[in-house]
Amino acid sequence: MNARVIGLVTAILLAAPANSETIDGARIVVIDGDTVALPCVTPGPGCSERVRLYNIDAPETRGATCNAELELGLAAKARLRQLLTGPVSIDRCEPKTGRCKDGFGRTLGALISAAGDIGQLLIAEGLAEPWRAGRKARDARKAKWCGGQ
Repeated sequence: MNARVIGLVTAILLAAPANSETIDGARIVVIDGDTVALPCVTPGPGCSERVRLYNIDAPETRGATCNAELELGLAAKARLRQLLTGPVSIDRCEPKTGRCKDGFGRTLGALISAAGDIGQLLIAEGLAEPWRAGRKARDARKAKWCGGQ
């Protein structure tokens, strides 16, 4: 490899976030109950890494199907914010599949705080559901959140 290619590869590797890191939870921006934004290593306009908690689905806060879903989505978002205290570990990529990005280009990962795996806590508290792919699974989650509305 020539020096230019080596320099480019090095720059890409240095710019890419580590698969696992710890960050102060106060620096994490909550987008909704299952998505957060992490500050970039080198801050700049519009610079953040969006992380989608893998294996969970929280009710929508934008584009909610019904008022009950919106209310539950806002509760999930608020609870996620509460759980992001102190140091939070971000473990990127799904361990079972090795996937690191979702269909929207967001990083897939888990957030671990002193309280435990935040996604699993949201599920245990009834603020999120386990993620399952497909229209039937999505419709079942929506029906549960909207109570058949």
